[in-house]
Amino acid sequence: MSLRLRITLLCVALVAVVLAGFAITVNFLASTRIYGSLDDGLEAQANSILATLPPGTLDEALIESSRQALETEEAAGLLFQIRDSSGQVLYSSFRGSPDVLPRGGSPNEPAVYERKVAQQQLRLLHMPIDSGSHSGGSIEVARPMNETDEALTEIRGTLLIGGILALLVTSLPAYFIAGRALDPIREVSRVARRVERTSDFSQRLVERPTKDEIGELTATFNDLIQRIEQTLAAHSRFLAEASHELRRPLTILRTNLYILRDPELPEGDRAACLERMSREASAMTSLVGDLLLLNRDRAQSLERAPVDFSRLCSEEASRMQFAEPTASLQVNIAPSLMVQGDAQRLQQVIRNLLENALNYSPDGGGVIVSLNKQNGRARLSVGDSGIGISAEELPRIFDRFYRGAEASRVHREGVGLGLSIVKYVVEGLGGDISVESRPGGTTFTVELPASQRSGRRFRDLLPVP
Repeated sequence: MSLRLRITLLCVALVAVVLAGFAITVNFLASTRIYGSLDDGLEAQANSILATLPPGTLDEALIESSRQALETEEAAGLLFQIRDSSGQVLYSSFRGSPDVLPRGGSPNEPAVYERKVAQQQLRLLHMPIDSGSHSGGSIEVARPMNETDEALTEIRGTLLIGGILALLVTSLPAYFIAGRALDPIREVSRVARRVERTSDFSQRLVERPTKDEIGELTATFNDLIQRIEQTLAAHSRFLAEASHELRRPLTILRTNLYILRDPELPEGDRAACLERMSREASAMTSLVGDLLLLNRDRAQSLERAPVDFSRLCSEEASRMQFAEPTASLQVNIAPSLMVQGDAQRLQQVIRNLLENALNYSPDGGGVIVSLNKQNGRARLSVGDSGIGISAEELPRIFDRFYRGAEASRVHREGVGLGLSIVKYVVEGLGGDISVESRPGGTTFTVELPASQRSGRRFRDLLPVP
């Protein structure tokens, strides 16, 4: 059964429950009012008959003296009978069935009941007589139920037919409204099937101007498709760029292998080929390792342990100063600042930021490294006096394999993964990284949650290789 039909049936069922409750209430009220009116009429009829009798004790002599008046009432179509105090019938207009007392009832207690007399259903009122004019005995008066039953039957029939018509009339709009309500969901299904069939993630749903649940569903679906499209495009671009970066060292290795096959190759050239092959193999190994790191889950690829961040920064700054003796490196590092993280990966973060700053600073330009604690977080800042980053390129500097035009012109080496790894590691350890750039300098700021010295593992106290 379709969802549209189920919603329609649910609406019809709810309307049916409401109509049933309404019909039961109306039938109860109508029956109560009709029977109440009938009982009031029976009581008035009994009082009217008693008014025709002269005062005195009900007995045969009193009835005989009033027989003409009683026959007149009987001729008018009234059904009644009068009893004395012992229960004996003194006068009855019920021909053939004088005993119409309620079964199991007491003759001295008033009662309203129904009896079938002479193939006719009657409603009767049994009323003991005890008034100032008359004493002793009782009277029963009756009226046929035909008209009352017919009225109630008409009311019930009207309610039934009206309820059926109301359900029929309700089902059509409910089916139409359910269809209109489910149209956006069907459109989502159609677009999803087209995307699955064609692998075209550029398709979108038409945005709705309203901010209701359907509008939210449409916006969420479009955002999901856009996110998938961007992810697939990023993966395709990543594969293409990774293939491009790997092609160069592989080409160099293949070329040098071809050269080495020459038996007459001089030993100097042979050594140069082997040295270049070794460098390219090391570069390719490093590239593959970076690619594997960026494509692994952060929770599995990063360790969590207290690390002396101050020591790592000092050692990397010293190593960089030794490798680049002409560089101007200003260091301001707070001592014994601990963070919770992966020592090896944090070392890679510091090295990438320092290399990036030195590579794009002019000769004689300065690099400033500072580390301090602010608001319970370790704050590392690496600033240079280099070429800066344009506002158009700034949002993309952390993308994999991205290198700006000016950066590629100033420093040709590199594949554009250094800053991607920095962002990957910092955010994986619960930190943040930001960048500020202006003509003549760029500053990268890394913030990591600070930790305590207690709980350090032994390997964190060893020198970093």
